[in-house]
Formats: sequence, C-alpha cells, structure tokens
Amino acid sequence: MSGAVNRILVVDDDAMLISEYIRCLGEDFEPDLGATTLTDLEKVLFGDDTDERGAVKFEVHTRNQGEAAVEAVAAAVEAGQPYSIVFVDIRMPPGIDGIEAAKRIRMLDPNVNIVVVTGSVSPAPESLGKQIPPADKVFFFQKPFHALECRQLAAALCGKWHADRALRRANEDLERRVEERTTALQKLAYFDVVTRLPNQLLLIEELKKLIERAEDTEGDTVVVLIDINRFSFINETMGYDSGTELLRSIANRLSRTFCDDQGHRMAVVGRFGADEFAILAPGIQNDSEIRELAELVRETVEAPFLINGRDLFLKASIGVSWHPVHGRDAKSVFRCAEAALHRSMNGLNTSITYYHSEMRYRARYKFDLEVELRGAIEQGHITAHYQPQQCTKTGNLAGVEALARWTRPDGSLVPPSDFIPLSEEMGISDVLFESIMRCVCADVANWRRRGDWKVPVSVNLSAHQLRNRDLVSLIKGILSSEDIDRKLINLELTETVLLEDLTVAQPLLDDLAAFGVGIHIDDFGTGYSSLSYLAQLPVQTIKIDQAFVRQLSDSDANNRVVEAIIALGKAMQLVVVAEGVETDQQYAIVRRLGCDLVQGYFIARPMSADQLMTWVDGYEDTQSIKKRSLVADFDSKR
Repeated sequence: MSGAVNRILVVDDDAMLISEYIRCLGEDFEPDLGATTLTDLEKVLFGDDTDERGAVKFEVHTRNQGEAAVEAVAAAVEAGQPYSIVFVDIRMPPGIDGIEAAKRIRMLDPNVNIVVVTGSVSPAPESLGKQIPPADKVFFFQKPFHALECRQLAAALCGKWHADRALRRANEDLERRVEERTTALQKLAYFDVVTRLPNQLLLIEELKKLIERAEDTEGDTVVVLIDINRFSFINETMGYDSGTELLRSIANRLSRTFCDDQGHRMAVVGRFGADEFAILAPGIQNDSEIRELAELVRETVEAPFLINGRDLFLKASIGVSWHPVHGRDAKSVFRCAEAALHRSMNGLNTSITYYHSEMRYRARYKFDLEVELRGAIEQGHITAHYQPQQCTKTGNLAGVEALARWTRPDGSLVPPSDFIPLSEEMGISDVLFESIMRCVCADVANWRRRGDWKVPVSVNLSAHQLRNRDLVSLIKGILSSEDIDRKLINLELTETVLLEDLTVAQPLLDDLAAFGVGIHIDDFGTGYSSLSYLAQLPVQTIKIDQAFVRQLSDSDANNRVVEAIIALGKAMQLVVVAEGVETDQQYAIVRRLGCDLVQGYFIARPMSADQLMTWVDGYEDTQSIKKRSLVADFDSKR
C-alpha cells in the first residue's frame, strides 16, 4: 500500500459541514481513547500511509455544488489522479441534487466509491444501487454523523478502493499475459515453426475467407499444392539442417514471388505438409491464367537453390483445383487439389495435374477398395492364378508363374494393378504375399497328390517384401508346413525393385538361394544400373520385359535388344524367358534368337489351379501340336 493516495471529494452547500469533514478526515484528528480499534484498522489498511500515531492520511477536496463536483471528478480522471470517495449531499439548491450529480460522476469514473449523504430517510438505501450502479460502489450515510463514523467509513472505503484497483491491475495483467500466451499458442497452432508460413489449419481458414469474398467478386480462387520430389533423399544425403534450410528458402522464394513491389500479398503462401507447400490465389479469370499460375509456381520451385555451397535442382509435383468448379467449400477444394497432386506424384512424365471429375471417382473407388481389401484377403477371395511357360526346344511345360487374382463373390474381377499397389500403400502387402504364398504351396501340394508334379512355380516379390526381416523364415515355414520341395518354388523380383537397395537384397537372396529356392529377375532390361549385380546375386533366370517382346518384328533393328539380352543370359549361364508373347511371329522370333522359355497369351492365359490341371492334361494332344505346326509354317515362309 506504500505510495497510495487517499483522495476524497466532499460535496456540500453547508460550509460548517464541510469544515467538519475536513476536521474528522484531517491529520490532526484525535479520536477518543475508545477508538483504538479505528487506529488499528487504519494501520492494517494503509500501513506506510499512516502517520506515527497510526492515523491514515487523506487528501480532502471540497465543492459546494453538484455541477462543480462533476467538473472536479472529470479533471481528476483526466489528470490520472482519480478520487477514492465522493461524499455528496443529496440537496444542494439551487443546482442539481446529489443523486443527479452522483449519476454523472459515475459515468465519468466507474470505480469511485460514492457516498450519498442525507438528513432524511429518503432515498431508501436499497434504491441507490439501481440508480447509481454498481451496488457495491454506492453507499448511504445519514446526517448528523459522528466524526469517528465518518473517518471509519472513509478509511474502509479507501482501503476497498485500493484493493479493487490492485485486483483490477492484477486481472488486467493476467488478461495481458493470457492474450500473449494465446497469441503464442495461436502461432504454434496456425503457423509452421520452420518456415513461419501458415500451416494446413490456417490455410483452410484462409481459403474459407477467400471463398466468402469471392461470392461478391469475379474470378475463381485457385489452390496449387506443391510436393518436392525426393526431399527425403536430400535430408539423408545432406543432413537435416540442409533440408531445413532448403524448406525456408522455398518458403521465402514463393512468398517473394507472390508479393507486389509494395509488399502487398497477391496470394496466400503456406506449408501444407512435410515437403508440401500451398498457394491460394484469388481472382483468377480463366483457364489460361490458371495454367500460367501453375507454371509460375513450377518455375519458381525448380530454379536452382544454393544450399551450403551446393546448387540443388529440384523437381516438383503440382496439383491444381479451384473454387467454385471443384467445390463450394474449402475442404472440398483442397481434397480435389490433393487428388490432382497424387496423380502428379504417381505419374511418370506429368509434373502438373489439373483436377477433373474422374479423379473423384477414382478416389472414391480407391477408398471403397481399401475397406474391401482386408476382408478379401482374410476370406480367401484373392487367390493364385497360373500362367504356363513353354520350353522353345521341346515344347514341354517348363514352369508356371503365380499371379494374384481377386474375384469377388459376385464374380467380378478387381485388376491387380488396382489392389497390389493399394496393399503396399496400406502396409498389408506382406499379408497379401503370405496369403498368395500359402495358396501356391497348397496348390502344389494338391497337384503332387494327383500326380507326379515337377514343374516349378514362380511367386512375385515386391520391394516391401525385401524389407521384411522375417521373409526368409516365413517362406521356410510355409514350405515346411506343406512339405513342398523347395526346388519347386522360385521367387521373382523386378530389376528396378532389386536395384533400389542391393545391400539389403543380397544377403536375403543369398539365404533363400542357399535354402534351395530359385531366384528370377523379372522385367529385365528396364533398369538403369550396372549389370555387375548379375554376377553378385544367386540369379538363375532372367525374364525379358514384355515391352521389348511387343516390339519384335522382321526388322533386325527392333530385335537387337532382345538378341543382346539373350546373349548376355547365355554368357552368364542363365535361363532366359520371353514374357508377353502374344503372336506366332513373336514366338518364332524369340525361338530363333535362342530364348529358352516363352510365356504369354500365345501359350495360355493365367488360369485357376483346377483350370491349369485341365490344361496340362490336354496339353500334349492339343496345344503342343498346334504351336509346332504354326512355327514350322512360319519357318517355311522365311
């Protein structure tokens, strides 16, 4: 309470009564011996603001009319020295009465304690709070009063005024700190800490505002989503700090690009995800401007960045959608932009994709398929179908490839190109592989019980399976449980998958080969790495990619690649399979070039286990004779 000022305004038209106020509130006031409790009260309330006798110090101002009192209160508030108490007489002719003066004073100072002094019983004390609110700051004091009562009331109300003021300051300080903390939390909630750009939550809110404003303006509001291709590779090779610096550089460059010369924002730039950014551009007039915007974004991101002394050349995948064509609300427009972005990320040659309605159908189809896929695996709706491989020298059945096929209960088929990549996205490709592997081994066991089955079956492995540490033990366990000769099972890997991480693949394939399982390379010729891996890995067979087989003709130029692959296989003592053979001409050419095995629709389409047995039973009587006559006829024409 040190330094507190107890300023009191007394308003009364009776000069003698004002003198009494000054006497009882002055420093020379001497309470009688029975009033020691007042002194004690004043010491407790005011501490240092009492004199050596414990008497409280008041600064008393006086006025003899209501209008003058109102002016005094106004001046005190303006000077920053408000009164703690105003004692106002209820009747002060010829001016305004005390009630009217109190009402005006309250409008000027909502915190001052007002004491209405009257010699009558009117107004009633309970009515004062209604006329001069709030009720806890207006009081009734009746004349004649005892000086001790007046001083005691003044001391109590001044103490209350200081306490209220301290509480108010504490609350204001608390509100300020809460506001500061709220602002800080809002930044954490709505702004990316790395780039200081709006994050996904704020971007959605910003798009909502742009859409609301767009209802009254011309043009579309365009959403451009950008994904930085292979950003994780940059993090891994250059380090996390370099990756962070790159993100900030991208953010700064995009922000500069979409600000005019005066620094005004022309579009909202934000960070949508880990390595994804977003541009929200209002007022785009036509398709041409949309394409110009997308191209500007691509050029901005793909221009070189200097990070830690090195030039980085990025590639971006971009998805574009716009309001109101692709949605009437922010979330719908963003979903469409995400669908377009994913199409760009999964495409081979497309860096910018503009959303169209087919993507919505595909997204819904994919969502429904995700829900259905797990149940299809558990219920055995996904089984192995088998495509035969024929020996070009003898015409005999030399092998079969197991291919996953999903048949719904209604008989409709789901293409493998739909559900196999989906299983990898869902993280259940290992479950699918195990299901197919068990199906194949069960079929092989059944074929052996029906006859002397000695034809090996190839099962496809994906990159996800190569990362499964339990793959070898899983395969060994399934073969053991079905009592399958390990030489009857081959594992096929595409060349691209194999070369993704040779250090991981090699020990795993060495282990499987040592166990007795065959290792085949599928889609050979599509990889871009050194062929030295063929000498390092326990590979037995390579399969020429069907893209090369499809281009075979009588022209020697089109046949040289296939001839070179076959020569390489022969030099390394590998079995060479031509897959995708669909015509008698293709069959004759790969046979003439020295290919060992042939697989494709010309031999047979993939079929169920029972259909394969039927096909095998009639193979020597029908298929073999037909193929040989066709080849002989073709050779005679040459």
